[in-house]
Amino acid sequence: MDLDFLFGLQTWREAIGGSLDNFFLFISLIAVDYFLMVPALIIYWDFSKRKAANVLCSYGTSIFFGAFFKATFCVYRPWVRDSRIKPVPGALGAASGYSFPSGHVSSTSGFYGGLIASFKKYWWLIVFSILMVALTMFSRLYLGVHTPQDVFAALGIGAVSTVLIAFLLNLADKYKNADIFIYIGAAVLVIGLLIYISLKSYPLDYDEYGKLIVDPKKMTVDGFKDPGVFFGIMTGWFIERRFIKFDNSGTTAQKIARAVIGGFLYIAWETLLVGPVGKIVDNGIMHFFLKMSTPLLFMTLYPIIFKKIESKGFLSKESAKVI
Repeated sequence: MDLDFLFGLQTWREAIGGSLDNFFLFISLIAVDYFLMVPALIIYWDFSKRKAANVLCSYGTSIFFGAFFKATFCVYRPWVRDSRIKPVPGALGAASGYSFPSGHVSSTSGFYGGLIASFKKYWWLIVFSILMVALTMFSRLYLGVHTPQDVFAALGIGAVSTVLIAFLLNLADKYKNADIFIYIGAAVLVIGLLIYISLKSYPLDYDEYGKLIVDPKKMTVDGFKDPGVFFGIMTGWFIERRFIKFDNSGTTAQKIARAVIGGFLYIAWETLLVGPVGKIVDNGIMHFFLKMSTPLLFMTLYPIIFKKIESKGFLSKESAKVI
C-alpha cells in the first residue's frame, strides 16, 4: 500500500514535469548536518545553553535511534522493492543504505521538536518548525526515496526523543548528580549499539547484475556515524555542565562574531577534515570518533577560546568606545 501511494505521487510528479524537484531537493538538503547543528550551536553560544541542550540532545537522540532501527530492520529502498518507483536522480546521493526509518525526518523532527520544547512562547517558531518537518517528510516521498511508513516512523522517533530529552534534562536540573547517570546511560547505549551494529547479520541480496543491493560492511561503517554525533553532543553537554560552565552573555558584536566565526569553523571542520578523512578511512570506529569530534569541540573548546579572547576586551563596550 505504501508503495502504491509512492507510485501515485510519482505519477503526479511526472505529470507536472518535475517542476518541484529542485525545491524538494533543497528541503532535503537543509534537513541534515550543519544546517541543523550550526543554528542549535548559535543558540548555545549566544543565548541559552539550557534551551540549546534541548535542541542538540533531541536531535542527537533521534538520529541515534534512527541508526538502531535502520540496522535492525534492514528495509530496502522503494525502487528495490518495486521496479515502478523511479526516484529523482539528484536525491540518490543522500539515499544510500537502508530505507526505514528516514534519516532526514529523524534529524528534522528531533531538531525542531527540541526547538518547540525550548521556545513554547513563540507561536511563529512552532508554526515554522511544524512546517519544516512536514515539508521534509513530503520531500522524501516526492523524491521517491522513502515510503510513508519510513517518514512517519521517523517522525515518531523524533517526537519520543524530544519528550525523553525534556524529561532527562529536567531531572538533571532537579537532582545534583542526575547528569552523571544520564551521561553513563548514554555511554552504555552507544557501546551497546556499536557492538550490535558490528555483530548482527545483514541481508546478502544481489541485484540482476550480481552486485550486493546493500553492502553489509559499508552499512556497518556508516552505522557508526550517527552514534558518534549523539555521543559527541552528550559528552559536550556533560563536560561543559560539569567543568567549563561558560557564560554566554556579551555584547551584540561579540555574539555576532561568535556565531559567524563559529559557524564558519564548524562547516570548515566538517567539509575540510571530517568529510575528506571519512572518505579515506574504511573503519567504523574512526568514523565514530570523526563524527563525535565536531559537536564535542564546538560545545567545549570553542566556548573556552572565545571567552578567553573576549576577556581581553575584544568587541567589548569599552573597546568600541576607543574605536
